[in-house]
Amino acid sequence: MSWISVRQLDDPRVGTSDMSPGKDRQCAGAMVLPRGSLFIEADLGRWQRDDQALFVLHSKQTPVSHASVHLGADGTIAYVRRLADDRMQASLSARRMRLDGVIRLTVSWDMTARRGLLSLETVDDGGLLQREFIDPLPWLAGDARRLAAPAADLAFGPGLCWLGLSNRLEPVGLTPSLAAGTPIRTPRGDVPVETLTRGDMVETADGLVRPVLWSVRREVPARGRFRPIRLLAPYLGLMRDVIVAPQQRLVIRGPEVEYLFNEEAVMVDAQSLLNTPYAAEEPCGPIARYHQVILEQHDILRVGGAEIESLFIGTIRDSPEVLATTVLAGISRRNLPAHGKLAHRALRSYEATTLRAALLGR
Repeated sequence: MSWISVRQLDDPRVGTSDMSPGKDRQCAGAMVLPRGSLFIEADLGRWQRDDQALFVLHSKQTPVSHASVHLGADGTIAYVRRLADDRMQASLSARRMRLDGVIRLTVSWDMTARRGLLSLETVDDGGLLQREFIDPLPWLAGDARRLAAPAADLAFGPGLCWLGLSNRLEPVGLTPSLAAGTPIRTPRGDVPVETLTRGDMVETADGLVRPVLWSVRREVPARGRFRPIRLLAPYLGLMRDVIVAPQQRLVIRGPEVEYLFNEEAVMVDAQSLLNTPYAAEEPCGPIARYHQVILEQHDILRVGGAEIESLFIGTIRDSPEVLATTVLAGISRRNLPAHGKLAHRALRSYEATTLRAALLGR
C-alpha cells in the first residue's frame, strides 16, 4: 500500500484505500500511521510576497488533530502539527529559491527513527531544499479520510493544486518520466522501457550504443505535474504515440530552433507542448507508474522515433543525505555517474513558449 488519500482541488474525484489495522498502532482509539508522507503541489504563479496558508486541517474530534502548511512573506515555509496535547513545528527558509510557478512540498515522518523531513521542490528549475527535524507527530487514518471528502475542518490556499497522503516515505526530487510500454531503441530493436535492466544496451540519437547503468521507477498520483501526457505521432519524428510525464524533456530541431536560439537542437519539456497538435493530456486511472534509465552520461534516446533524454542526475552522488531521499536511495553513491552537463540546452518556460508559437506558425 502507498497512496491512501488523494485530493485534487479542481476535481471532486478522490481516491482512498483501506488500511490494515493489524499493521498500525492504536492511539486514543484512532489508528496511527507510524510512517508516511504528506505531499502538496501548489502553483504560486508570480508569487506575491505575502503570508498565506497553503493548507489547513483542523479536527476537534478526539484526539484533536491539526496540520497546516504556511508560506511566509520572507519565503519561509512552516509545517505545524498538533495531535491531542502534543505539538510540533518544522520550517525551512526558501528565500534564496525562485518560488514563482509550481512547487512541491513533501513532509515525511518515521516514528521508529524519530525523524522527519521537510522537502521543497521548485518544479520548473529542479531546485530541491530539505530540512530534517526530530520527534515528528504521526498522522491518523481519520485524517486520511478527512482529506478524501469535503469537510468543514479543511481549508485550502488559492494556489493549492492537489495533495496526497502516503503510508510510505515517498522519494523526492529525481522523477522517472516514461510510462510502461514506452519503446526504447536497442541493438535488438525496440523494447519496453520497464524491461531494461543494468547492463542492457540502448541506442542513442547519434547512433552510438550505451549500457544502462541503472533502471528506476516511481509510482505517483496521476495529478498535476504528474498527470501523463501523450506525445502524438507523426509529429516530432514519432512513429507511434508515447506517454510521458509532464517534465520529460525531448529534443526539437529545425530552422525555428536555429533562428531563435542559434542552436542545432534544444530540449523542451512535454508540458510546454500541451494543447497543440504535438501533445495532449492522457486519461488514466488514479495512479501513474513511470520508468527511466540512467546512462554513464546524460544522453538522448531513440523513443518511438522521437529523441527523448535519459534521466539526468547531475552530481547528486556528492550529496549522500539528499541521495538517500530519492528514487536512487538503494544505490551506492560509488556506483552512480556524475552528469556534468545536459546533452542539449534545456529551454526555460518563456523560451519554450516562444518556440511553441514559432512551431505552430509553420
